[in-house]
Amino acid sequence: MATRSTERFMSSGTCAFCKAELAKNKITQHLKSCKQRLITVAEQEKTSRKPKTRLFHILAEGQYSPQYWLHFEVPASEPLWTLDQFLKDMWIDDSDHLSGFTINGTTYSENYSEEFFVMERAEEGEEPGEGEEPEEEEITEDELKELIDKALITFTPEHGVVTDFDFKVDPQWTTWIADLKKPRALDDLVEFLKEERTRLSKEKRASWKNEQSLSPKEMHRRYFLTYYQKIIVEILLDEVEDRSMGVSLARVLKVGQKFSYIYDYGSSTYIQLRVIAEREGIVQGEWKSVQLLAQNNALSVPCRICGNPATYIAVDYAHDDINGNCYCDKCASKSEEDAMLPLSNSPRVGVL
Repeated sequence: MATRSTERFMSSGTCAFCKAELAKNKITQHLKSCKQRLITVAEQEKTSRKPKTRLFHILAEGQYSPQYWLHFEVPASEPLWTLDQFLKDMWIDDSDHLSGFTINGTTYSENYSEEFFVMERAEEGEEPGEGEEPEEEEITEDELKELIDKALITFTPEHGVVTDFDFKVDPQWTTWIADLKKPRALDDLVEFLKEERTRLSKEKRASWKNEQSLSPKEMHRRYFLTYYQKIIVEILLDEVEDRSMGVSLARVLKVGQKFSYIYDYGSSTYIQLRVIAEREGIVQGEWKSVQLLAQNNALSVPCRICGNPATYIAVDYAHDDINGNCYCDKCASKSEEDAMLPLSNSPRVGVL
């Protein structure tokens, strides 16, 4: 499992532009007004020939060890793959395990990209491009309508659990079906379905609280109404939502959005993220599109034996706190611990 810290304190970090050291809770405001950052941004816009694009300012921090954190900026047009690779480059020593994001109730998981299979075929003597599937086309409104009709035919109450409630004459059900079948673009349909999933969960909890004030007939009606609506929503989301890491940040994120990241589904490291702001600006590098804005300073941890600054940590998942598990070079060489790792500035510290 991920290393957890029970120590509560305010970590400090360094601005990547002016090199000022500030407490974690001061960094966000500092980045808004940092003179050196403003000068850098102005120079970029003056000298670069690149067009401006939407840039997301994102904060990432360890879920169980929030003293590890990163502020960075990334183009909204980039896929989740870019964010995944950035977090691995900054915080993960290896990339051998699966990873994924959870955003607004949906998990976007790691899959091999098409480039992997192109490289693999080339190694086997097959020319790149041979045997490749054509790019998947955007689903049209007519195709969306067909998917909705198919879901309704398959999962309407008449084909499911037997109930004496007549949905065909229930105004709430018929109004909902009419709203569901309104013509929408793909992204708009996905957004509608996600909003419905959230609403239905809230209504279910509200029904439990108000159970005593409702008649048995009304409880029966509400239960089956919500039950079938949830089935249809989930079936349609499974059909139309892109849950790969190829989806762009612009399609799944907005300012204020909180989301999470997990690396390694065995000895897991959990990261919490939040979109703090967005602006129109110039992408920094030619190859690296993510720009680091600020990062926490490496923690100073004492050696458990002599008290000098530690450089290694024992690999021991029984401990939730890194304090008491760290050693300096000298004491590490004499320790009887089975395995040790370098003491890294990462929420995955001490985890293989």
